[in-house]
Amino acid sequence: MYYKTFLAFFLVLSFYSWSQEYEIKSVYVEIDTESNQVVYEGGVQFISKQVNFSSSKLIVDQKQEKFIAEGNPINISYIADGKEVFGNAKKLELYKNMLFLSDNVQLVTNNNKIVSDSIVVKLKND
Repeated sequence: MYYKTFLAFFLVLSFYSWSQEYEIKSVYVEIDTESNQVVYEGGVQFISKQVNFSSSKLIVDQKQEKFIAEGNPINISYIADGKEVFGNAKKLELYKNMLFLSDNVQLVTNNNKIVSDSIVVKLKND
């Protein structure tokens, strides 16, 4: 069964395996209780202590504890060795403590720029 809302929606959840609290903001939210997925669209913002990103669409698979985002581009920031890394990509997957970025990825930290079609970042598990 599908539930739809057209107002901004705030959600704070915690996954046991990643132990990461987060907040998601968007214009549109669709909750599919059968497949255990939540789809966010329109001005999506994902905010946590370790990773932040903005995208046009985000799918949260609560069963697999996985986030899948799309955007043109997705703007990303995360913490690595105490320093903030900024970048963008067109696709993002966040699963447990792994950040998978693909499709025209660019990351910048300390005036160093990394450009690739695919980058995998292992995040610290706080």
